[in-house]
Amino acid sequence: MNKTTTAGVLIGAFSCLLVAGCATGGGQPPPPAKYRCLFNHELLIVCGNKTNSPAYMASFIDKLKDTDVDAVLCCPTAWRANLFPSEVDPQWKKYTPAQKSPKFPSFDYIMKYIHGGGDPVKETLEACRRNGKAFFISYRMNDHHYVADKTWPTHNAFWREHPQYWLGDTEDSPYTFSDHCRLLNYLIPEVREYYFAIIQELCTRYDVDGLELDFQRFPKFFHKAKTEEGRRVMTGFVARIRALADKVGRERGKFLPLCVRVPETPALCEAAGLDVLDWDARGLVQMINISSSYIHTMNLDIEGFKARRTQARLYGEMNYVTYQAPKTAKGFGRRYTTFEVYRATALNFLTRGADGLSLFNYDYVPAKLRPAMAPGLKGITDVEFLRTTAKDYTIYPRSGLLPATNKATLQVIIPDDTRQVPFSRAALRIETRRDSTKVKFGVRLNGKELAPCDWPDTELFPPVDRNEGYATRDCVKFFAVPLEALVVGANTIEIARQDGGKSACSLFSMELALIK
Repeated sequence: MNKTTTAGVLIGAFSCLLVAGCATGGGQPPPPAKYRCLFNHELLIVCGNKTNSPAYMASFIDKLKDTDVDAVLCCPTAWRANLFPSEVDPQWKKYTPAQKSPKFPSFDYIMKYIHGGGDPVKETLEACRRNGKAFFISYRMNDHHYVADKTWPTHNAFWREHPQYWLGDTEDSPYTFSDHCRLLNYLIPEVREYYFAIIQELCTRYDVDGLELDFQRFPKFFHKAKTEEGRRVMTGFVARIRALADKVGRERGKFLPLCVRVPETPALCEAAGLDVLDWDARGLVQMINISSSYIHTMNLDIEGFKARRTQARLYGEMNYVTYQAPKTAKGFGRRYTTFEVYRATALNFLTRGADGLSLFNYDYVPAKLRPAMAPGLKGITDVEFLRTTAKDYTIYPRSGLLPATNKATLQVIIPDDTRQVPFSRAALRIETRRDSTKVKFGVRLNGKELAPCDWPDTELFPPVDRNEGYATRDCVKFFAVPLEALVVGANTIEIARQDGGKSACSLFSMELALIK
């Protein structure tokens, strides 16, 4: 496709958008449904069974019936592999019964299921309808998993057969934002055409209630020197998806909101070539899902987005782990987010201006624990309920505030009014990276010195699943928090080493718990 053709595609896309806008009344789309709780359901999670069934597919949605989740965002892939009988991506057709994928046997299980007539996307949609949940497609715009390994089985045919479309051909990790890693280059028209075609297939094949473009998986789309050019191209692409959603919506008599999952600050979005707030101002997107990608944090710039948004609803994303320990098997190094952390974060986000919440990887706890996690989503969007519950306000390394050496000044927004809602006590926990038994720290909360206290465990609340990723006793210290010392809103916590030691002691995390 030459430059003239590319320009024509973009102009045509914007023309379609204008026509679509007029069709929905006065050039403005009708207001989208006011969803409060988005639940990302990545179909990778269904792949592990040797024998799949529609009932198994539905079980992931059935357990959400009596929760606050009102929209399921179905990610129809296992990393890059499409998990439905696609005509656009022929990868699934290439499966043979003799196929063996020792690197990831689950890929063979799910391909066998699809070849046998199974359709995980269709079965998820049907489960959503039975349980009264809206059904969105959430598509990953540049999935990064295993791109350093060309032979990984879940790479789709388009990625595998077109190395000339990659940013580069090295084993560089995408996490370095290298210009030479094997992510797809969105400045190549064929890349955009592929993504448009697969999204078009999904929203015409299935009765979707909305679409999400997941730009956090992974937020690099161009070579760094081409970011400005890429910014314009990506806006044209999003406009084209908006026009597609309008066309499909008109044919079905409903409006399909477009959601975008994006990095946690406007500046990070802009650095990635994503003019998210401009998309909002143009009416291209109706929902902005503010995401920290994978690791949980309260430090999303909700205020920054709110100050500049025009109309889109804002969602604060909560993730399933607060920390992933290095040099351990993944399942043995994860600190799973507890109910108390989810509830503290939910109250924090909603009182700071988020219109709703989103959940990413919520089901990725050990399989036996998934049913027990679902009840934690009941009341998760109810601010008055959240005020009455025990909570754990956390600051971990993903926040950008920690780690720190020997001292740190932290600010935490705590919406709880302890004069109005009774709590039995409050406590603060600090954790260091190494043994700090002989290190003395002083902690001040809003200028008030806190006294050290004993705690019966290394954790303020019982872990979801205790494993190698959790701290040992010699790395944690606890302090009693007078309830009257807390203020409604911003609380300042000052931590400083007081023993005169000159060696570096790394402060790893801080947690402040309100106990019922």
